[in-house]
Amino acid sequence: MADVSSIFDNPLYTISEKTNATGNNRLDKEAFLKLLTAQLKYQDPLNPLKDTEFMGQLTAMTTLEQIINMKSTLEDLATYQIYSNALMIGSTIIGKTVITTDGTEYTVKGIAIEEGKLKINVGESYINMSQIKEIKA
Repeated sequence: MADVSSIFDNPLYTISEKTNATGNNRLDKEAFLKLLTAQLKYQDPLNPLKDTEFMGQLTAMTTLEQIINMKSTLEDLATYQIYSNALMIGSTIIGKTVITTDGTEYTVKGIAIEEGKLKINVGESYINMSQIKEIKA
């Protein structure tokens, strides 16, 4: 027997909230390419774009793309470096006694990274690195 479904399950009959488009003020490579294409499409045939201007725009687009790629690579590298440093520092204090800024002593059981911050496992709870005043051997 064929499956019977309600017409209200069909996306054509569903109501969704109308949202206003919000632009951004960033010019990425795709927006730049669209602008360049539109410029070429609507240019005056009696006064075409000069070769030097066109090459300058293509060079600018290529440069923009490489800068965006480099930015992404550097962000990934910085994130990796932060996590690597945090784990290396944290792993050196496992088994040691730490004293917090309020004077409480804990033996470090482990480490974790939560929300981009290094947390120290002191048994039943975690403390931030910024709470550590002293580390004992």
